[in-house]
Amino acid sequence: MKRRNFIKTGLMGTAAISMAPTALLSRQDCNVTNNDILGPYWAENHPYRAILANIDEPGTRIHIAGTVKANDCETPIQNAIVDVWHANDDGCYTIFQECDSGNTDEDPYNLRGQMLTNENGEYAFESIWPGYYPGRPRHFHYKIKTPENLELVTQCYFLIDPEVDDSWIANHLGLVIPLEEGIDGLYGTFDIVMDEDGSQVSSDEHQSLIPQEPYLKNNYPNPFNNSTQIEFGITKLEYVSISVYDVSGKWIINIVDKKMLPGTHKLRWNGKNSLGNHVPSGNYLLVMRSGSLIRSRKILYLK
Repeated sequence: MKRRNFIKTGLMGTAAISMAPTALLSRQDCNVTNNDILGPYWAENHPYRAILANIDEPGTRIHIAGTVKANDCETPIQNAIVDVWHANDDGCYTIFQECDSGNTDEDPYNLRGQMLTNENGEYAFESIWPGYYPGRPRHFHYKIKTPENLELVTQCYFLIDPEVDDSWIANHLGLVIPLEEGIDGLYGTFDIVMDEDGSQVSSDEHQSLIPQEPYLKNNYPNPFNNSTQIEFGITKLEYVSISVYDVSGKWIINIVDKKMLPGTHKLRWNGKNSLGNHVPSGNYLLVMRSGSLIRSRKILYLK
């Protein structure tokens, strides 16, 4: 299964389940998901995305999907925030530790990300199988928050991990899942049951933090004489180019020129060209290209 298809269909529903190995179809008992320790390496403001690991990150690719439901184990919870973070293949946590990895985009939030559950309470993500943190089995950290502000901190472990024995399973009921091998790596299902009454679950639609369509906002401040912030959003993993041109159409600099993950992004331009020299005061054009989309905004730079 291709990774993009997994993310798309692991928000998968019955189509993927019909193809899943029998071992993955065994459902958890209808019990509220147990909590587990937060650990020292959680950080605020993880980006919203479904692919947590850089494409060059060493390790075995892993794909996890699941549902978030109320305590009746039937009512899906839409727009719950599923926050996931984990160690790299060497057991190192980004942001807090200096990690030697394949993070070629120099993403400070590599191996970290948040998702919003869909109308069926489903989420899915791709990353690498976490390495061993000293004294503990491989694990993903989870922090789930519902639209009603109920929060659960827990972790997910793996049956095929030699460090997970009968004692560990007994002490972490509902948190140890089977994994199956596929063409693109390992696949698993981790369903989450929140201690929230199904009758209290809101069916109102909440605004997604991944934009409904790509956009480029006007920079702020404008005019500017030091630096200016540029905000844009994209709906899927794709190549993004944002460049500055003068009024004659002469290229000045590429502010960003790479593949980027879905969500809202913020950049800054300091009024310098590609050689690091300040440009003259005057009007400039900011141009964003993403897929077939082209957007432009006027910028006034005053030294």
